[in-house]
Amino acid sequence: MSDKRNIFIGTSVHRWNDNRIFYKEAISLAKCFNVQLHAPADFDQKSLHGVTIFGLPIWKKESDRKKIRKELWVRLKKNTDTDIFIFHDPELIWIGIKAAIFFDIKVIYDIHENTIQSIRRKKWLTPLNKLIAIIGYSLLQGVSKSIFKHYLLAENSYKNFIKSNATVIHNYPIKKEWPKEREKIFDLVYLGDVTEDRGGLLMVDLLSILTYIYPEVKLALVGKVEANANHLINKRVNKLKLDHVEIFGYMNYPDAMEIVCKSKIGLCLLKPIQNYIQSYPTKLFDYMQAGIPYICSNFPLYEELLNECQAGILVDPLDVKGTANEISNLLNNSDKYDRMSRNGINILKNKYNWDPQEEKLITVINSIKCS
Repeated sequence: MSDKRNIFIGTSVHRWNDNRIFYKEAISLAKCFNVQLHAPADFDQKSLHGVTIFGLPIWKKESDRKKIRKELWVRLKKNTDTDIFIFHDPELIWIGIKAAIFFDIKVIYDIHENTIQSIRRKKWLTPLNKLIAIIGYSLLQGVSKSIFKHYLLAENSYKNFIKSNATVIHNYPIKKEWPKEREKIFDLVYLGDVTEDRGGLLMVDLLSILTYIYPEVKLALVGKVEANANHLINKRVNKLKLDHVEIFGYMNYPDAMEIVCKSKIGLCLLKPIQNYIQSYPTKLFDYMQAGIPYICSNFPLYEELLNECQAGILVDPLDVKGTANEISNLLNNSDKYDRMSRNGINILKNKYNWDPQEEKLITVINSIKCS
């Protein structure tokens, strides 16, 4: 049943077809409410799956986003019938505070990451600028706790800094039967943003070792490639004379999953950084739903998941030779491979999927009283 409340979803960072923002959150909410999504896009306006999408400029560098934030604020002021404003980026927290104070809009902040840890990892900021950014964001986040109506948290660990008035909405995949491709084009696949910290160079080194055993082994990198990582990866690929690394770049989620389905093993070799250690990488769930076993970093949180799912293998991400051995053993053990494949598919159907998260999300919106 449709609800007359109007929801304005805004992001200055993520593209309009972001998996969590559009395919999960916006489409789910559109089943019950009037939903607008304002996000970077290559079009002005269109409607899809009940969501009215308004394009914002696509940015190339971070400084471009200042104009996008300004435009988002102008649109929010013009939308006088907005009841609930949901935003997704730390840089929009000030807009959220102003909207709550001046327009009496109920504001919800969907937190995707540990922002303080993320600022600390930004290599282009000087130590002084990092300190200023951390202090500024911490102050605004503290103020927001008495102003925002609710917080949506993508991870349980975010409760450490948002202790109340919050609901964990895990970023699990939408339940879908993906084709189980018999003809696999790629031996290894990585899905997600490609950076050095996320194992960009480790995966190239891994492929170099595997080529001694499997000369035709192929690696697919599917996701936005950080500029510095792209330079380093191409340099390493040329140095090692590798012919079978295919970099697809950013892809729409359904298209990206087609590549995953055409691959044998999913990779998640994140380096031991605080922001990764305490958060589930959504790619693990995507791999399981596609029925491909995964190789992932041996962090305690990932170990808990693997012990329950039995759909992958833990490795020390910095031990490239050891990881290569585990991949080789898995490729040569069809019984183990098939068992892990079935385990992943089954647990995604029964537990780790978006359906229960959608119910929680709609319940949160229904609990918010609007004037």
